[in-house]
Amino acid sequence: PIRPHSSRPPGLASSPQLMASVASRRSPAASEAGTAMMGFAEAELNQLEEVVLSKIQQRVPSRLSEDNFIVKAFKYHDLGDSGAVDFMKFKRAMAPFTAGILDQDVRMIFDRYAPNGALPYKQFASEFVRGSRRRGGGRMGGPGSEMALGSEAGNQVWEGPEQCLMRMKGCLAGLGPRAIVALAMSFREVDPENSRTVDHNAFEHVLLQHFTTENGCPVQAGQLAQIFQLFMQPYSPGLLAYDEFLQALKDDPMSQDRRACVRLAFRRLDTTSEGMVDLNKLINSFNASRHPQVSEGGRKAEEVLEEFAETLQDSVAFRRGQRCYPSSLVAWEEFEDYYKFISASIDSDAMFCAILQRVFDLDKTPDQSVESREKLARPAAGIPGKSRAGLHHWQSDTLPTNLSRSQADQSGSINRVLEHARAVIARKGLRFAVDVVQNFFAADDDVDDFLDMYEFRRACQQSGIMLKESEEEACFRMCGEGNGRQQKINLQKFLRALHGPISPQRFALIEDAYIVLGGDPKSEDSEVNPSALKQNFCAEGHPLVVKGEMDPGVVLGEFLDTFSLLAHVLGGCQTGAVTFPDFLAYYDLVSSTIDSDALFELLMSRLWLGQDEPESVADPASPVRGPAASQGGGSPSKRWAVPVEALDNPLARQRPPAFVGGVGAYARGSDMEPGGVQDAHRRFAKGPMASSMDAPITKSQIVFNETETGELGGVVKRLRSSLARRGLKGWKLLGERFLQHDHRGNGSVMRLDWQRLHRSLGLGLSPEEQEIVFKGFSVTRRDGAMDYRECMRSLRGPLNERRATLVHRLFDVLSEQGPGVSTEKLKASFDAKNAPLCLVGTKDAASERQEFFEGADFFGVQGGFDAEGFAEFFSMISSTYREEDEFKLMMTAAFGLPSGGPFMGGC
Repeated sequence: PIRPHSSRPPGLASSPQLMASVASRRSPAASEAGTAMMGFAEAELNQLEEVVLSKIQQRVPSRLSEDNFIVKAFKYHDLGDSGAVDFMKFKRAMAPFTAGILDQDVRMIFDRYAPNGALPYKQFASEFVRGSRRRGGGRMGGPGSEMALGSEAGNQVWEGPEQCLMRMKGCLAGLGPRAIVALAMSFREVDPENSRTVDHNAFEHVLLQHFTTENGCPVQAGQLAQIFQLFMQPYSPGLLAYDEFLQALKDDPMSQDRRACVRLAFRRLDTTSEGMVDLNKLINSFNASRHPQVSEGGRKAEEVLEEFAETLQDSVAFRRGQRCYPSSLVAWEEFEDYYKFISASIDSDAMFCAILQRVFDLDKTPDQSVESREKLARPAAGIPGKSRAGLHHWQSDTLPTNLSRSQADQSGSINRVLEHARAVIARKGLRFAVDVVQNFFAADDDVDDFLDMYEFRRACQQSGIMLKESEEEACFRMCGEGNGRQQKINLQKFLRALHGPISPQRFALIEDAYIVLGGDPKSEDSEVNPSALKQNFCAEGHPLVVKGEMDPGVVLGEFLDTFSLLAHVLGGCQTGAVTFPDFLAYYDLVSSTIDSDALFELLMSRLWLGQDEPESVADPASPVRGPAASQGGGSPSKRWAVPVEALDNPLARQRPPAFVGGVGAYARGSDMEPGGVQDAHRRFAKGPMASSMDAPITKSQIVFNETETGELGGVVKRLRSSLARRGLKGWKLLGERFLQHDHRGNGSVMRLDWQRLHRSLGLGLSPEEQEIVFKGFSVTRRDGAMDYRECMRSLRGPLNERRATLVHRLFDVLSEQGPGVSTEKLKASFDAKNAPLCLVGTKDAASERQEFFEGADFFGVQGGFDAEGFAEFFSMISSTYREEDEFKLMMTAAFGLPSGGPFMGGC
């Protein structure tokens, strides 16, 4: 809409004689004053500028424009990069182009563009090349000249009409949709004849009314005169087409994304495809509560709706004019033109499209993936399958039943539906559970804590929760408000139902963890610094980290990421600190992903609580001693359990074992019991004396447990660790192989059989270690065979006091104070899904159940276990659990027993 400047008039003289004649007509006083240039002197100055411009054009290279060439010349002299130069720098920069021109004429050009003594050379280059000052009548402040911004002469920034238009356009965009629509309505009011044109006085009146100092965009009459000249009609002198002027103030042509979004909104409303929509329908369909500014809390929904209704009506009225026939129908062209008006007030295409999608519910259009009942209701939408049984007969009820879901033709209770959804989320992990919460809160874009049916379905689809229509209705009946199509579900209430109630035991654990952080769960003002969470969170205690299957940094990162994301979604930690409701909200979500109370207690005790065992019950064989063993309160350096192996190794204590009684190797006669044998040189003795006397050097009363110390003890320990990694199945295979090679049935195997057994099981012992084991367990037999029963007994090892207490407690419960426990009762009491390895996800329940059942059948004697056999069986299970709390889980949760009680001892 802005006409380009005219080029320099052709044939204009550019000789030095013309320059001299122009200079001769100027008096020095008039040149230095730089004031009003009237009549012929003004025309001569214009010609002088054209001569200088022609010289510049001759030197401009093809790769540069004229104004950039001038700017580059001035930058060479602007050492401070201030963007402005004084007269001396101006003279030096223009010297190559002003040869033959007197200094006073150069001064006149400088004063014309810099009356305050400083010339902004970028603006000068643009105006000098385009000739806006030469066409506008000369100096700043004159009629039709370019005016200054601001009211104080010392702070004036001079601009051309193009810059003034850009400033006005930016001002309107910053003031919002009402500004440009109000400007258009002002033009409509001064045009009662609807001629779409205004004269100079009306144009100036309207713009001075809308662009003032108050809104930060003042304009002056001289600037408006220049703008009027730009838009003045060539065939209607003195008149301006304000539609063209408003088009220049609108945004650039709408992008394809914006136009497509506007068209989609209109098609959504134009259900009859007539290209016309009732105005009231447009206003009623505008969902102001979903507007981003309302969701963010910046504006009220009523205010946004009122702005839309008023600006839409005014825009349509402006387009139609004052003499149009009144109609409440809005055409597509009028709807599109309205958004062309306000498009400039929205910065990005993404925000523009997001606003239209929300306020006109474009993201709630029918979606096959959301609305399809065939996909959501499985199997076969409740229709029983049929197959042909004969030529004229059909057999029903042949469709396979999906065991993971309730029958489609039966509407299950809402609790069963939510339990299934909770299980689906739990299988995908904690991060997915946080994403589910985020999906439901994101669906509530109007932030009123309510979801309509479509928003609820879309959030369920994004979260992988498949509900039938009857199940959705049940959810709305339980957590919804309203009736009919206006019914909405309460978001907070539904999420509480989805996560399920938290038991008092778990709540107490969460309170204890918050106390460890230094907070008070009973006080509403209690807060914890977020850094305390990172310092006290003991990722090394996680069961998967202890087993070496996960890095502690990954566990810590998951906790920090999920905690911060959930706090952001729920709006928690508003003061920058963690309150108990924030901590409880996070572990309420964590609790919903953990079905077992025993596993939740294990995680909380290891990650947060983790106090060490009391010294009175601590295992003396524990390698954790000193300060590290006494740390508590969730310190990351704590030890969560005592190792299974409690070796009574004198060398480990670095002191000799206690004397257990009897006669020492160097005892004198006075130290012996009455009637004892007197000291003698027994090495050379013969007869009965030799067998009844102990040699003072070759034998002593210090007795070592060779199966737990020395070479044999080390090999036995290695073999025990190898079997522990294989679980109960490894113990069963070892027992089976011993029985297979026990050809004589006397509890022994020969050397070659032991070597074959070792190779078949791959126990990993060297030939020397195999020989050590064979000799160690064959020394008590005269036939030279290895006693594998004693070998199995040594491999099992003794139970420490705490584990023995747990085993005795389970035996008493299962035997009901009787002499033994039957194998069938033991297997019936075992719940594989609550076994420690199944709880942490390293083993599936089916394989754990099969392994336990096979082990119980193999080691059970005559279909049952007495007290000793029960302890031996669970000592093998004990070897597979290095941590005390894991063995505690195996003895309590896996058999349905409470974790505490009077029989728990140190546990």
